[in-house]
Amino acid sequence: MTDGPAAESTSFGALNSYALRRRVLAVGVLTLLLFLGTAYTIAWLQVSDAWLLIAMGLLYFLVVRPLMRPVREAVSLRRRLAYAAWLEDHGPR
Repeated sequence: MTDGPAAESTSFGALNSYALRRRVLAVGVLTLLLFLGTAYTIAWLQVSDAWLLIAMGLLYFLVVRPLMRPVREAVSLRRRLAYAAWLEDHGPR
């Protein structure tokens, strides 16, 4: 089993939605674990709860957003292909 772009497309170029769903689930579980770990650390340090908000913002931009990039790109590709097929069927007006 390989990871990367080859694993997310089938032999005829279609997107593998199962791989995308698996990625979304993995990122969700990772995010939940990071949130719980961060919340526990903030509570253990007995600092302001505002630090939790700052830490979660950093986790989103440094961890979650980069991990979800392939999913956003796949959704964008699917929309472009569907629109191109619609234009081909109906033609520009």
